[in-house]
Amino acid sequence: MSEFVTYEKFATIGELKEFVELLQENNIPYELEDDIQLLDASFANPNHHRDYRIKLQQADFESVNELRNSIALLELDRVDPDYYLFDFTDEELIDLISKQDEWSPFDFQLARKILKDRGKEIGSQQMDELKNSRIKELATVEKHSIGGIVSGYILTAFGGVLSFVIYGYISTLLVLIGLIIGGYIVSSKKTLPNGERIYTYDDSDRKQGKIILIIGAPMLIISVLIRLWGTLEFLSSF
Repeated sequence: MSEFVTYEKFATIGELKEFVELLQENNIPYELEDDIQLLDASFANPNHHRDYRIKLQQADFESVNELRNSIALLELDRVDPDYYLFDFTDEELIDLISKQDEWSPFDFQLARKILKDRGKEIGSQQMDELKNSRIKELATVEKHSIGGIVSGYILTAFGGVLSFVIYGYISTLLVLIGLIIGGYIVSSKKTLPNGERIYTYDDSDRKQGKIILIIGAPMLIISVLIRLWGTLEFLSSF
């Protein structure tokens, strides 16, 4: 079965419910997740800001986009004449269309209509070019900050060395933080508008992350063992 990946985040239950109903009406499988699920329940409260994530299978991304765009088309006739997009220049509207993933289906379709009314209609071929160009732009892997990578090395190495000096939890905590940094660099991924999942960072940075993990894993074991040894010595003194 295809992996479910985040399609969009919703800030309110109302927006979420409307979208879920659309998926159910068209028999499109989905998964729901919200940021509170990722936190300890003791931190949850009714006033906490929530992001509700809808996850879809990659194969359904395009069909869902088409569904939402077709619905948005039906709403264009009811648009307020003072709607802010009417003040956009042609260049701004084209930029909006090229970055469809950052805008609502309604704004996307309205931008196309405004350009068409101005005699600047964007044809299907140009739309495909804009879409492909956007995918290519977003698919460019990033460079992690040098400071983050250096911090990962320092925390894992220093934490491991520190465990030989003191028995406190601080050394283990430092190593753990370093391992988290390394693990994030290695495994972090981002979702493209077409549902494809790619690694966030380039191969060189991910290699550095793996080295941090290689250094940090034995350091963590050493730190824990030394901590246990210190605890046993303390208990045996009674």
